[in-house]
Amino acid sequence: MKNSLGYVSWWSAAVVLLGCSSPELEGTNFSCSSNADCSSSEVCARLNDVMACQAVDPSPIRIGMIGPLQGPSEDLGKEMSRGMEAFLEPFNSAGGVYGRRVELEKRNDNYDPDTARAMVRELLDVQEVVEDMNREDVRGSGSVFALVGNVGTPTMLATAPVATKNKVVFFGPFTGAQAYLRDDTNSPYVYNYRAGYANETAAMIEYIAGLRIPRIVNNPATDYQRILVFAQKDSYGDAGYDGVRNAYNDQVAPLPDENAIRRVGYLREDVNSVDPAVIEAGDFLTALLASSPDQSVRESVAVIMIDTYLPGNRFIRKLKDLIGADPVLTARLDVLFMNVSFVGSDSLAEALVATPEVYTDSMGATHRYADDVMVTQVVPYYGSQAAGVAQYREAIERLDNGKFTYTSLEGYVVARLFTEALRLNGPTLTTETFVQTLDHQIKQLDIGIGTELTFSPTEHQACYTVWGSQIGADGTFSEVPFIWNRDTGIETN
Repeated sequence: MKNSLGYVSWWSAAVVLLGCSSPELEGTNFSCSSNADCSSSEVCARLNDVMACQAVDPSPIRIGMIGPLQGPSEDLGKEMSRGMEAFLEPFNSAGGVYGRRVELEKRNDNYDPDTARAMVRELLDVQEVVEDMNREDVRGSGSVFALVGNVGTPTMLATAPVATKNKVVFFGPFTGAQAYLRDDTNSPYVYNYRAGYANETAAMIEYIAGLRIPRIVNNPATDYQRILVFAQKDSYGDAGYDGVRNAYNDQVAPLPDENAIRRVGYLREDVNSVDPAVIEAGDFLTALLASSPDQSVRESVAVIMIDTYLPGNRFIRKLKDLIGADPVLTARLDVLFMNVSFVGSDSLAEALVATPEVYTDSMGATHRYADDVMVTQVVPYYGSQAAGVAQYREAIERLDNGKFTYTSLEGYVVARLFTEALRLNGPTLTTETFVQTLDHQIKQLDIGIGTELTFSPTEHQACYTVWGSQIGADGTFSEVPFIWNRDTGIETN
């Protein structure tokens, strides 16, 4: 038998001659081609660029997730964790990674930053908080290995710094914000799967300016006035609004000032605060029509929504009711509603087709609340025939035979990407070896979703693809009307 350097051990030759078993030599690695070549307590894995038998650590790899598991945004947290669990159950049943299970521990944060910070410290077993952000907290031995799939922008802003100061990997959060997540090397332990809000809003602007019929942006110098942003009044809404503004500046024309695109909003987790935003939006639309030089022209407007599903449902319904009650607005407006992926696509669709699903305008015509509502996605359509998406559907059916959703598909993809990195890392797992694996071994990785995933030491976002989706009359989604990529721009599907 050859050792890890490729030489034949003198004692192994003697063993063959004598017909007896080989002695156990602690710390010795022997070359192998599969686990069958190793003892029951070892696995065959790469070591120093050769395949060698290595000792197995039997303990599970524990990962933690923080998110809203109850309250108005609970579907986001529950669906994200459901997708992760759908992947991990069969993965662990098949032996996990190098014989180790990957176990998910969840904590509810009620979509509240202070609660999220406390829950992360609990998962990291922080015994004493050190206020100096350049020094690690005092931690016990019960910490999870990594934080995976955390949900929300304001909660991320409270938790990612805790992970970073304690040198814990913060992987695949369900947010497209820029700060901490997409700032090159300033957050060395943060890794994203998904496209960011800057990418989603860039896709939206390109769609309404170049692909949508009728066009919403025809005159680049002035048609920013036909865009209204409905955004949560916090860091999440700010991130989305910044994306819209930057995309218009970069792709269409320079804006006259940083607040040129009109913004209305609501308070996080306060659905009732949507109502004043509806009134402001109605005033915006009335003023837009009044300023039109040709009163016979039907004006196309884009409402870009940086929201969650319950406020989004309320805003769309009430604004459509307001438009429908006014004969002038009804006759002269063509309004497209576009939501970023964080909204909780399927929950929004279900809410929009719930009773009453239709309304009658002042002209006597009937319309569906779900009409003209789009969502940009960071995963492909869950009915896609792509191999990885088909595997997701099989996993969900095994888990609970429940519905397929975009959010659970994202959770599934995040778990799959994370465990693939664990496999590439090898059996000897530390945070620093894992970071090196992510930075240098995730290159053009194909997991069957129609786009390749890559990390590098200065690029911690794996995917730059955005899929458009349209809500159908029955609350399901149709095939995507477009696909957008940072390098190729927008394409029809």
